[in-house]
Amino acid sequence: MFIAFMPIVLGSHVLVAAAGGLPRIDIEKNCRESSDALYGTTTANVFDACVEDEKDASAKLAKDWAIFPAADKARCVHAAIYLPSYVEWLTCIEGESALRRIRKDSAAAPPG
Repeated sequence: MFIAFMPIVLGSHVLVAAAGGLPRIDIEKNCRESSDALYGTTTANVFDACVEDEKDASAKLAKDWAIFPAADKARCVHAAIYLPSYVEWLTCIEGESALRRIRKDSAAAPPG
């Protein structure tokens, strides 16, 4: 029973968006909890930096959400595997894109 409950707990900060859009995250709650977990307390500097990073990543994701491959979104925006974090999701999606470019370039390169 605990295992079936685990994805719900891990994804509790994610509010699913309608029509397959970018899921919404409670940025302030996540930043407060993550800084508490890392530092034992939430300092204003750490909290403010976290919130700013999350907002920047959210804006970038929202701007490009429609052009990201569905497979990348499904792989990276997965609360049971990745933290509910716009920064983490963006890093994952950008990493998937970079990996595809590297593989494409390697396949196109003449044998040396």
